[in-house]
Amino acid sequence: MQRFYRISRYFLPVMFFGYVPFANLAVYEEPGGKLAAFDMAALRGSVTHSFDTLYKTAMPHREPSIGVMGAARYLLIGEGRKGVVVGKDGWLFTTEETRPLPASLSPSVAKIAEIRDQLAAHGTRLIVVPLPAKVDVQAAEAAAPELSAEMAGFYADLLAKLNAAQIETVDARTPLVELVKTKPAFFATDTHWTLDGAAAVAATVAKSGLIPLGSAQMTRSEEPKTEFAGDLVSYVTTEGIAPMLGLDREDANPYVVAAPADTSDIFAAAQVDVVLIGTSYSANPHWSFAEALKLDLHQDVLNAAEQGLGPVKPMDKYLASDSFRDAPPKVVIWEVPLRYLTDPKLWDDHKIGQELASAD
Repeated sequence: MQRFYRISRYFLPVMFFGYVPFANLAVYEEPGGKLAAFDMAALRGSVTHSFDTLYKTAMPHREPSIGVMGAARYLLIGEGRKGVVVGKDGWLFTTEETRPLPASLSPSVAKIAEIRDQLAAHGTRLIVVPLPAKVDVQAAEAAAPELSAEMAGFYADLLAKLNAAQIETVDARTPLVELVKTKPAFFATDTHWTLDGAAAVAATVAKSGLIPLGSAQMTRSEEPKTEFAGDLVSYVTTEGIAPMLGLDREDANPYVVAAPADTSDIFAAAQVDVVLIGTSYSANPHWSFAEALKLDLHQDVLNAAEQGLGPVKPMDKYLASDSFRDAPPKVVIWEVPLRYLTDPKLWDDHKIGQELASAD
């Protein structure tokens, strides 16, 4: 495989430069004569935009060509497109972890405290589980030690401020940093944690003493193994070319966990005392985070996390839901990836309590 990878370092650039004259000739000869529209006036300010538009719309085999060009860039200069930071040995990181840190965490901590108080008014405790940056936990695979150190310091600062605000918090960084001594806590080409990473944090939540353990004998059932291209691969090349660059497909062995069926009253609605809210780290069944929590807490967990919405919107939706209003749980676990706290728009559409409920 290594020999194939070394050969590809020369083969792919040759493919790219061999493709250029063919592609340009095809663009030039395309019916409709799009190049005929270019004259000297285009050179006085709009030529770059015009050629960019032309090539995006007229170039044949556009998708394969983008993949080849991305592969050439990755091999020749070790970079991907905007959105990815290339690490060592095929590891990729999101540029969301490279955003400037906020001048202060106080506004975010104040918003989290408001949500804690809103839940408390209904008899529900909030447990915040901040997830550390991949570039911090997998620092050995990152290419920028200073960025890893910065994100580690940012995580410590967040924990300190949450604790100072008397917001109950579980430190997820410590078990993940310990885990990487023996196995990865994150996927090499994906932003998310591995099943081992998710399980390590779930065990830490259960051991924290913040949530009373249940007594149910939970049953674990294995799901079919799944293979997938990491979500960061598309910022480098196409899925088909990626393995030629050493960006192999990822695999996961998810599982589901269930409590024994209660046959004492088949008409009674089951009361779930623990609700999980968060991002795709919790919502995506590939990582089995909610399932690991069920296993370690010895009780059912309602998973109200959602993919693609960040950590705040799922919380807002839950606070405004009939589920919360009619049957508030005893505990809400809120999984919050650290990198979202560097997003200046994180709280833009945030509403709490009755204000959000009345807006629906």
